[in-house]
Amino acid sequence: MMKNWIVPGLAALALTAALQTASAADLPARMPVKAAPYAAPGYNWYGFYVGGHVGYGWGNDAVSFSNTTGGYAGLIGTSIPFSAADQPKGVLGGIQWGSNWQFGQWVLGIDSDFAWTDIHSSETVTIGGGIARANFVDQKLDWLSTTRARAGFLLQPNLMIFGSGGIAAGRANVSVANNLVGVACTVGNACPNDNARDTLWGWAAGAGIEYATGPWLWRLEYLHYDLGDLTFTYSDRITASTVTASTNFSGDIVRGAISYKFDWQPLDLITGRR
Repeated sequence: MMKNWIVPGLAALALTAALQTASAADLPARMPVKAAPYAAPGYNWYGFYVGGHVGYGWGNDAVSFSNTTGGYAGLIGTSIPFSAADQPKGVLGGIQWGSNWQFGQWVLGIDSDFAWTDIHSSETVTIGGGIARANFVDQKLDWLSTTRARAGFLLQPNLMIFGSGGIAAGRANVSVANNLVGVACTVGNACPNDNARDTLWGWAAGAGIEYATGPWLWRLEYLHYDLGDLTFTYSDRITASTVTASTNFSGDIVRGAISYKFDWQPLDLITGRR
Protein backbone atom coordinates (compact mmCIF):
# COMPACT_ATOMS: atom_id res chain seq x y z
CA MET A 1 0.00 0.00 0.00
CA MET A 2 2.86 2.39 0.92
CA LYS A 3 4.60 1.64 -2.37
CA ASN A 4 1.52 2.89 -4.20
CA TRP A 5 2.01 6.35 -2.52
CA ILE A 6 5.79 6.67 -2.92
CA VAL A 7 5.90 6.68 -6.73
CA PRO A 8 3.14 9.31 -7.19
CA GLY A 9 4.70 11.43 -4.37
CA LEU A 10 8.15 11.46 -5.98
CA ALA A 11 6.60 12.37 -9.28
CA ALA A 12 4.78 15.32 -7.70
CA LEU A 13 7.99 16.62 -6.06
CA ALA A 14 9.88 16.39 -9.34
CA LEU A 15 7.14 18.30 -11.17
CA THR A 16 7.11 21.05 -8.50
CA ALA A 17 10.90 21.49 -8.70
CA ALA A 18 10.80 21.70 -12.49
CA LEU A 19 8.11 24.39 -12.39
CA GLN A 20 10.09 26.50 -9.82
CA THR A 21 13.27 26.29 -11.93
CA ALA A 22 11.43 27.43 -15.04
CA SER A 23 9.80 30.29 -13.18
CA ALA A 24 13.16 31.47 -11.81
CA ALA A 25 14.69 31.40 -15.27
CA ASP A 26 12.02 33.81 -16.55
CA LEU A 27 12.83 36.45 -13.85
CA PRO A 28 15.17 39.35 -14.82
CA ALA A 29 18.74 39.16 -13.53
CA ARG A 30 19.29 40.95 -10.18
CA MET A 31 21.24 44.22 -10.48
CA PRO A 32 24.71 44.02 -8.89
CA VAL A 33 25.03 45.97 -5.62
CA LYS A 34 28.06 48.29 -5.41
CA ALA A 35 29.99 48.29 -2.15
CA ALA A 36 30.00 51.62 -0.30
CA PRO A 37 33.30 53.42 -0.77
CA TYR A 38 35.68 53.25 2.23
CA ALA A 39 35.77 56.55 4.08
CA ALA A 40 39.09 57.24 5.80
CA PRO A 41 38.63 58.52 9.34
CA GLY A 42 39.18 62.29 9.88
CA TYR A 43 42.43 63.48 11.43
CA ASN A 44 42.27 64.18 15.16
CA TRP A 45 44.22 67.29 16.20
CA TYR A 46 43.72 66.68 19.92
CA GLY A 47 46.95 66.27 21.86
CA PHE A 48 50.18 67.69 23.20
CA TYR A 49 53.06 68.45 20.81
CA VAL A 50 56.72 69.40 21.01
CA GLY A 51 59.26 70.20 18.29
CA GLY A 52 61.79 72.63 16.84
CA HIS A 53 61.84 75.62 14.52
CA VAL A 54 64.20 77.85 12.53
CA GLY A 55 63.51 81.23 11.01
CA TYR A 56 64.57 84.75 10.16
CA GLY A 57 63.71 88.01 11.92
CA TRP A 58 64.07 91.69 11.21
CA GLY A 59 63.23 95.08 12.72
CA ASN A 60 63.51 98.80 11.87
CA ASP A 61 64.42 100.76 14.99
CA ALA A 62 67.86 102.28 15.50
CA VAL A 63 69.54 103.21 18.77
CA SER A 64 68.86 106.93 19.27
CA PHE A 65 70.77 109.44 21.43
CA SER A 66 69.27 112.34 23.39
CA ASN A 67 69.27 114.28 26.69
CA THR A 68 72.97 115.10 26.81
CA THR A 69 74.13 117.05 29.87
CA GLY A 70 77.33 118.75 30.99
CA GLY A 71 80.25 118.40 28.61
CA TYR A 72 78.10 116.36 26.17
CA ALA A 73 75.42 119.03 25.85
CA GLY A 74 75.00 120.01 22.21
CA LEU A 75 77.11 117.16 20.82
CA ILE A 76 74.12 115.24 19.40
CA GLY A 77 74.28 115.59 15.64
CA THR A 78 77.76 117.15 15.68
CA SER A 79 80.12 114.49 17.02
CA ILE A 80 77.55 112.06 18.45
CA PRO A 81 74.96 110.82 15.90
CA PHE A 82 71.23 111.24 16.33
CA SER A 83 70.90 107.49 15.83
CA ALA A 84 72.81 104.46 14.54
CA ALA A 85 72.61 100.69 14.08
CA ASP A 86 69.14 100.54 12.55
CA GLN A 87 67.35 97.62 10.85
CA PRO A 88 68.50 94.72 13.02
CA LYS A 89 68.10 91.29 11.41
CA GLY A 90 69.28 87.72 11.74
CA VAL A 91 68.43 84.06 12.10
CA LEU A 92 66.82 82.31 15.04
CA GLY A 93 66.14 78.78 16.16
CA GLY A 94 64.64 76.99 19.12
CA ILE A 95 61.84 74.77 20.39
CA GLN A 96 58.05 75.00 20.62
CA TRP A 97 55.43 73.08 22.56
CA GLY A 98 51.69 73.28 23.09
CA SER A 99 48.28 71.64 23.20
CA ASN A 100 45.37 71.36 20.76
CA TRP A 101 41.66 70.76 21.35
CA GLN A 102 39.45 70.08 18.33
CA PHE A 103 35.80 71.17 17.99
CA GLY A 104 34.54 70.11 14.59
CA GLN A 105 36.37 72.23 12.01
CA TRP A 106 37.88 74.44 14.72
CA VAL A 107 41.09 73.78 16.62
CA LEU A 108 41.85 75.81 19.77
CA GLY A 109 45.07 75.64 21.72
CA ILE A 110 47.99 77.15 23.59
CA ASP A 111 51.35 77.53 21.83
CA SER A 112 54.67 78.41 23.51
CA ASP A 113 58.20 78.73 22.17
CA PHE A 114 61.75 79.70 23.08
CA ALA A 115 64.43 80.71 20.56
CA TRP A 116 68.02 81.86 20.62
CA THR A 117 68.36 84.68 18.10
CA ASP A 118 71.04 86.51 16.19
CA ILE A 119 68.79 89.49 15.40
CA HIS A 120 71.23 92.38 15.70
CA SER A 121 72.74 95.47 14.11
CA SER A 122 76.16 97.09 14.60
CA GLU A 123 77.56 100.33 13.24
CA THR A 124 80.58 102.58 13.78
CA VAL A 125 80.12 106.22 12.80
CA THR A 126 82.97 108.73 12.95
CA ILE A 127 81.80 112.35 12.78
CA GLY A 128 83.14 115.77 13.76
CA GLY A 129 85.53 118.38 12.47
CA GLY A 130 88.90 118.89 14.10
CA ILE A 131 87.72 116.89 17.13
CA ALA A 132 86.04 113.74 15.90
CA ARG A 133 84.32 110.94 17.77
CA ALA A 134 84.24 107.29 16.78
CA ASN A 135 80.77 106.17 17.79
CA PHE A 136 80.26 102.43 18.15
CA VAL A 137 76.67 101.16 18.53
CA ASP A 138 75.41 97.59 18.76
CA GLN A 139 71.97 96.22 19.52
CA LYS A 140 71.02 92.55 19.81
CA LEU A 141 68.08 90.39 20.83
CA ASP A 142 69.69 87.44 22.62
CA TRP A 143 66.56 85.29 22.94
CA LEU A 144 62.82 85.49 22.41
CA SER A 145 59.99 83.53 24.00
CA THR A 146 56.22 83.72 23.50
CA THR A 147 53.09 82.09 24.92
CA ARG A 148 50.01 82.60 22.76
CA ALA A 149 46.43 81.45 22.44
CA ARG A 150 45.85 79.89 19.04
CA ALA A 151 42.67 79.40 16.97
CA GLY A 152 42.67 77.40 13.75
CA PHE A 153 40.18 76.50 11.02
CA LEU A 154 40.46 73.24 9.07
CA LEU A 155 40.55 73.65 5.29
CA GLN A 156 40.92 69.88 5.14
CA PRO A 157 40.90 67.30 7.96
CA ASN A 158 44.71 67.56 8.16
CA LEU A 159 45.30 71.14 6.92
CA MET A 160 44.76 74.15 9.17
CA ILE A 161 45.12 77.91 8.93
CA PHE A 162 45.46 79.71 12.27
CA GLY A 163 45.95 82.98 14.08
CA SER A 164 47.61 83.52 17.45
CA GLY A 165 48.27 86.20 20.04
CA GLY A 166 49.66 86.53 23.54
CA ILE A 167 52.62 87.61 25.66
CA ALA A 168 56.29 87.76 24.67
CA ALA A 169 59.59 88.18 26.50
CA GLY A 170 63.16 88.65 25.33
CA ARG A 171 66.64 89.57 26.47
CA ALA A 172 67.67 92.90 24.94
CA ASN A 173 71.30 93.97 24.78
CA VAL A 174 72.69 97.39 23.74
CA SER A 175 76.33 98.56 23.74
CA VAL A 176 77.42 102.13 23.01
CA ALA A 177 80.73 104.04 22.99
CA ASN A 178 81.35 107.63 21.86
CA ASN A 179 85.13 107.94 21.99
CA LEU A 180 87.14 111.02 21.08
CA VAL A 181 89.59 110.07 18.33
CA GLY A 182 93.17 110.26 19.56
CA VAL A 183 92.24 111.16 23.14
CA ALA A 184 92.77 108.76 26.05
CA CYS A 185 89.69 107.66 27.98
CA THR A 186 91.31 108.89 31.21
CA VAL A 187 90.43 112.43 30.08
CA GLY A 188 87.03 113.67 31.27
CA ASN A 189 84.20 113.64 28.70
CA ALA A 190 86.43 111.73 26.25
CA CYS A 191 84.81 108.26 26.27
CA PRO A 192 81.20 107.92 27.38
CA ASN A 193 80.31 104.24 27.02
CA ASP A 194 78.10 101.58 28.55
CA ASN A 195 76.32 98.30 28.00
CA ALA A 196 72.70 97.68 29.05
CA ARG A 197 71.01 94.30 29.18
CA ASP A 198 67.50 93.58 30.39
CA THR A 199 64.61 91.14 29.99
CA LEU A 200 61.74 92.98 28.34
CA TRP A 201 58.08 91.96 28.26
CA GLY A 202 55.54 92.70 25.57
CA TRP A 203 53.20 91.00 23.14
CA ALA A 204 53.29 88.89 20.00
CA ALA A 205 50.70 88.01 17.33
CA GLY A 206 50.76 86.20 14.03
CA ALA A 207 49.23 83.72 11.61
CA GLY A 208 50.24 80.62 9.73
CA ILE A 209 49.36 77.30 8.15
CA GLU A 210 49.95 73.80 9.54
CA TYR A 211 49.81 70.40 7.84
CA ALA A 212 49.45 67.12 9.74
CA THR A 213 50.61 63.70 8.62
CA GLY A 214 50.40 60.97 11.23
CA PRO A 215 51.94 62.29 14.45
CA TRP A 216 53.97 64.96 12.61
CA LEU A 217 52.89 68.61 12.34
CA TRP A 218 54.54 70.87 9.72
CA ARG A 219 54.12 74.62 10.21
CA LEU A 220 54.91 77.85 8.36
CA GLU A 221 54.31 80.94 10.48
CA TYR A 222 54.59 84.74 10.52
CA LEU A 223 54.92 86.49 13.88
CA HIS A 224 55.19 90.12 14.96
CA TYR A 225 56.60 90.92 18.39
CA ASP A 226 56.94 94.16 20.40
CA LEU A 227 58.93 94.13 23.64
CA GLY A 228 58.93 97.88 24.23
CA ASP A 229 61.95 100.15 24.78
CA LEU A 230 65.32 99.70 26.40
CA THR A 231 66.48 103.13 27.64
CA PHE A 232 69.51 103.93 29.78
CA THR A 233 71.73 106.88 30.72
CA TYR A 234 75.52 106.60 30.69
CA SER A 235 78.70 108.66 31.02
CA ASP A 236 82.49 108.36 31.02
CA ARG A 237 82.40 107.64 34.78
CA ILE A 238 84.81 110.52 35.39
CA THR A 239 82.55 113.54 35.07
CA ALA A 240 78.86 114.12 35.79
CA SER A 241 78.02 114.58 32.10
CA THR A 242 75.53 112.06 30.68
CA VAL A 243 74.02 110.76 27.44
CA THR A 244 70.75 108.83 27.06
CA ALA A 245 70.43 105.96 24.57
CA SER A 246 67.17 104.27 23.66
CA THR A 247 65.79 101.78 21.18
CA ASN A 248 62.60 99.81 20.64
CA PHE A 249 62.87 96.04 20.40
CA SER A 250 60.16 95.01 17.97
CA GLY A 251 60.17 93.16 14.71
CA ASP A 252 58.82 90.46 12.45
CA ILE A 253 59.65 86.78 12.11
CA VAL A 254 59.02 84.12 9.48
CA ARG A 255 59.79 80.58 10.61
CA GLY A 256 59.20 76.96 9.78
CA ALA A 257 58.56 74.33 12.44
CA ILE A 258 58.09 70.60 12.83
CA SER A 259 56.43 69.04 15.88
CA TYR A 260 55.58 65.56 17.10
CA LYS A 261 52.04 65.22 18.44
CA PHE A 262 50.96 62.82 21.17
CA ASP A 263 47.33 61.73 21.56
CA TRP A 264 47.23 62.92 25.18
CA GLN A 265 47.50 66.14 27.16
CA PRO A 266 49.67 66.73 30.26
CA LEU A 267 46.47 67.05 32.29
CA ASP A 268 45.50 63.53 31.17
CA LEU A 269 48.59 62.16 32.89
CA ILE A 270 47.65 63.90 36.13
CA THR A 271 44.01 62.86 36.09
CA GLY A 272 44.70 59.35 34.77
CA ARG A 273 42.40 59.83 31.77
CA ARG A 274 44.97 58.58 29.30
